[in-house]
Amino acid sequence: MAEYFSQVDAQYFWMGVGFALVLAEVLMGNFILFFLGLASIITGVALWLGMPADNGIPFLLFAALSVALLVGLRSRMRNLAVGDVAISSVDEDFVGRDVQIESGFDASSPGRGRVNYRGASWSAKSDQPHLPAGSFATIISRESNLLYIATTKE
Repeated sequence: MAEYFSQVDAQYFWMGVGFALVLAEVLMGNFILFFLGLASIITGVALWLGMPADNGIPFLLFAALSVALLVGLRSRMRNLAVGDVAISSVDEDFVGRDVQIESGFDASSPGRGRVNYRGASWSAKSDQPHLPAGSFATIISRESNLLYIATTKE
């Protein structure tokens, strides 16, 4: 196996590693391996164009390109690839959704209680002091783990 690696030219090694890292990025999705792979491919192309392969020059070029690409382009590429999802509000998944009253909203805890949303129990607050258990309400806003609800008007 060592004989095989001694026969492979350095430029093909760097390009191969680069393409493998770019392909691995498909599984990761965080835009780190993509830029490391791109730096490796550029290093391989530089070697192919005649850059000397001694004294660790390819490693220095790879390191410099990796840092430059990660710092310079990663945030821009993430915004382009992710698009509006990164900018969108996390509350979009909550506001306007129906919940079922589990407990509370009675004389002992007016305006506060527990609701069921997507199979999980959440703390909730309402302007209405009394809501019967089993009835439905709509989420009007969210603050951390507290849902603000209003009765569903039908």
